[in-house]
Amino acid sequence: MIIIVLLINGKLCSAHGFCPYSSVCFGIMSLNPGFAKLLYPISVIIGLLIAVTSILWGRRFCGYACPFGTVQEIIYNLNPRSKKNRQLHLPVRLHKLLNGLKYIIMLITILAVFLSVQYIYMKFCPVLAVSHPQNITIYSIATLFVIFIVGYFINRFWCRYLCPYAALMNVFQYIGKLLHVKSNRIHANEDLCVDCRLCSKCCPMQIVIHEEKQIENVNCIFCLKCLQSCPIDNGIVLDTIKLKNKKTLD
Repeated sequence: MIIIVLLINGKLCSAHGFCPYSSVCFGIMSLNPGFAKLLYPISVIIGLLIAVTSILWGRRFCGYACPFGTVQEIIYNLNPRSKKNRQLHLPVRLHKLLNGLKYIIMLITILAVFLSVQYIYMKFCPVLAVSHPQNITIYSIATLFVIFIVGYFINRFWCRYLCPYAALMNVFQYIGKLLHVKSNRIHANEDLCVDCRLCSKCCPMQIVIHEEKQIENVNCIFCLKCLQSCPIDNGIVLDTIKLKNKKTLD
């Protein structure tokens, strides 16, 4: 959030230098023989590092570091519904259909970079729209409408369905699954579960936690709302908490 404020005030030179998705927008561009120079190397390295470490730690970046995730949380908290600790969930079919959009956007971005027409995606880029409001376009206004207006009614709509960087992190998590890499996950204790379904009702990513038990869903942002909502002690735990408890018992 501080970075965005500084960008808007013109204190920092470029939004791209602080965007983790530069790992795609500019990292792939450097592979093009006609454009050999790597722009914004630090943001490309950090962006790739976050994506790769999601294999072990999931999408914690979305839950704790992404400014747009934070903005969406703040906006949704203005909605009286949020006080009841209930999320507005879309019909299951629509939710599954929309879930694929972020992967399509990611693939379009990658293709655009290879074709050196990445400026098409940049017209929709929320980072540019917020950091350079003097150059705002109708396309970026549409993106900000989704983040700020739709986000009031549906928590983290951008994170759930449209963010290409979220799609990139998910791809790395799928790679980790294929390689059988053990990752840090949330577990529902089947022996203690009373099937109140509060964990699923409060999940901002619309994950059906009470059915999955061990949350392998790559869209989990580790907000821990499910742990906080569970009425049973240790009804839902994190791997790290589980291990800590086990050591104490030993």
